[in-house]
Amino acid sequence: MSNSTATFDAITQAQAGKEVTANAFFDAASPATTFGRRQSTTSGLTWGYYGGTISVDGVLTQIANGTLALTASLTNYVETTRAGVVSKNTTGFTAGSIPLYQIVAGASTITSYTDYRLQAPQITGLLAKAMTDANTTLTAAEARNNILQFTGTLTAQRNIVVPLPTQQWTVFNNTTGGFGLQFIGATGTGIVVAAGKRAILYADGTNVVRVTADV
Repeated sequence: MSNSTATFDAITQAQAGKEVTANAFFDAASPATTFGRRQSTTSGLTWGYYGGTISVDGVLTQIANGTLALTASLTNYVETTRAGVVSKNTTGFTAGSIPLYQIVAGASTITSYTDYRLQAPQITGLLAKAMTDANTTLTAAEARNNILQFTGTLTAQRNIVVPLPTQQWTVFNNTTGGFGLQFIGATGTGIVVAAGKRAILYADGTNVVRVTADV
């Protein structure tokens, strides 16, 4: 929401075409509605939800609008996987899934619901990359992942070239051969993670910096 001075186009009492202004605002704000309740397709024991765009393992993925059939006379737990697959159960939110709604269903209608969503959820991505015995530059989609894991056999220390805009990664050098991986931008200094070790690194806009020692 804006401060006392609004930054969006507000509807005025006397204006014509209020629906145009309202719909344009809803369109601009639509990322916040991802996985939210869609009233027009929610009826009886059918739960409708809005789609949207989420990051799935670094890939920007479009989720379509959808519906779920709820179980009557029980509490339904609606959740999504990291891949954006929405489901429900009547036991509880599943470990590793992302909670969306807790819905109490009567015999034929929804009695109440509680929203457990985070705004426009960005799913934590895992890049599992089998690299060749050469320096490797990550694509934009690969670098959007929060966890980077590398396998392959190395005969020398190799570079993993990452973008420098501010971002943090947990990296795992799971290669064989006993050589380190240096995480570095196209310019600046980098950090070497030894074979078989994990570390938390971040790009600060100029260099790649170590947050934790290898473990």
